[in-house]
Amino acid sequence: MAQNKRMGGREARKALRTAELADDIKPVRPGLQGGHYKILTDAECKKIHNAACDALEIIGMADAPKTGVEFMVNAGAIHGDDGRLRFPKALIEDTLANANRDFILYGQDEQF
Repeated sequence: MAQNKRMGGREARKALRTAELADDIKPVRPGLQGGHYKILTDAECKKIHNAACDALEIIGMADAPKTGVEFMVNAGAIHGDDGRLRFPKALIEDTLANANRDFILYGQDEQF
């Protein structure tokens, strides 16, 4: 079998593309702060938020899990005669206000 005279062609380029990057040139490294990709204005975000609140208050949720209905009703949700679970806007706003905004997402690799 004759040996190919060309060395470092396609296979070398593929190997270069699939090789792991050195830590100092990786575009994303552990410990970097996340950025914000903001394609919507604050007014547009508020409009979406209000529409979602309206849907949860008017339409609600059908077939809610029985294990959670009692808990959610005790928190302020309304379990209607039609079986739908509805969430008043005040309950949604209070829940969002009390939600944790600062948490650490640890890496799966033990070194991080």
